[in-house]
Amino acid sequence: MGIGNYERQSKYFNYPEINQSREEIYSDLDGRTNEILEQNADQFENVNFSVLLPPLFYQGQFIKGLYFSESVDLLNKLLPQLSEVFLSIADSLWCAYPWSNTADAYFCLYDNPSRADWFRKTYPQRANKILIPGSNADFINEYLIAPQPINIKDIDVLCVANLSPVHNLPMMAKALKIYHKKYNKPLKTTLILEDHFDPSYVDLLTGEAQLEWQKIKTILANNLDDIQVVSQVDYYQEKPLYYSRSKVCLVGSLLEGKNRSLSEAMSCNTPVICFRQFNQYVRGKAELFPPGSGLLSEFDPEALADTIHTALDNLTVFQPRFNYLKYQGRKNFFNTCLDSFSYYYNTVPDYIKGQAYNNLWLDLALQYNYQISLHDFLYGRSPRSHLQGLVNIYKILNQWITIKS
Repeated sequence: MGIGNYERQSKYFNYPEINQSREEIYSDLDGRTNEILEQNADQFENVNFSVLLPPLFYQGQFIKGLYFSESVDLLNKLLPQLSEVFLSIADSLWCAYPWSNTADAYFCLYDNPSRADWFRKTYPQRANKILIPGSNADFINEYLIAPQPINIKDIDVLCVANLSPVHNLPMMAKALKIYHKKYNKPLKTTLILEDHFDPSYVDLLTGEAQLEWQKIKTILANNLDDIQVVSQVDYYQEKPLYYSRSKVCLVGSLLEGKNRSLSEAMSCNTPVICFRQFNQYVRGKAELFPPGSGLLSEFDPEALADTIHTALDNLTVFQPRFNYLKYQGRKNFFNTCLDSFSYYYNTVPDYIKGQAYNNLWLDLALQYNYQISLHDFLYGRSPRSHLQGLVNIYKILNQWITIKS
């Protein structure tokens, strides 16, 4: 998956300092996207249509719906009338600004004025796009990705990743080895791989994944058993258990999109550790996570080992779930997205910025049109909350968009 120049961005994966101008770096960051475009026919079954607000007609007033997708241009071409009933947010599923030409808004991860100014000057034809900092909110369901009743946290370090250079797993392996020697204690570590993995059939992995696994084996040598590797865990049934069993969650990336495990861990009340340089050129001065939710390490294996040690010695000072839900979670995501559009606060009755989730008119309109509360729709209790697969999306939207008439 992905369109663009992978090599152009790969130099950022393992090196924290890049000797280029800011403009050159920003250009590199926009050099690849994970959007699904018209030419990606083999990915059409993976197209998502995630609905924040469905179209509403209530008390004689019509309100457009709001959705986000990695395939806005494709959907608009397939359904030209879609923009009459929905506003759209494009998501690159990566660090790049989306490449979509027809979206009303872009998810841009962080509020970085310097990068936003560069984008508007470099792409004047897209300069009017609304930029929504997706890291200030999150569509994770904080009621399902939540702490589980665990008596003992038996995992010291949890890492959710792929066998890819993006995740710097060899750096983690070096830190584990240093920790064992320096603090005279092995770390019980669990690595959740999001791709299928069987150590007996490593030769079935991609060449890139095989190389990453070999690096880990070489570094840990006789201590490979310190890492429990599991793959493809059930998202809602198993993942929260792993997070809840873990004392800290480690993210090893230097450049990525929005790393989901950061939010998942905090939502499960697990402190996070990541490198200070994570997404540094994408973020600017924006924070990686709320204060009191974790620690930052320099990009160095011994520094990482020491940071893990500090975190494990001070677990009681962290309140990740409390701090996370002050600013993030699905309710804040909803408010952030609607607040970004003047259309909603100029059109929805009694609209108050930061309080869209609590707007009574919207709740009554949802109940009138769809026989469901705003809360229940937002938290996925309607089959229309999230659609997947281009054929399925086309079929349902063709019926749905008649609401305007």
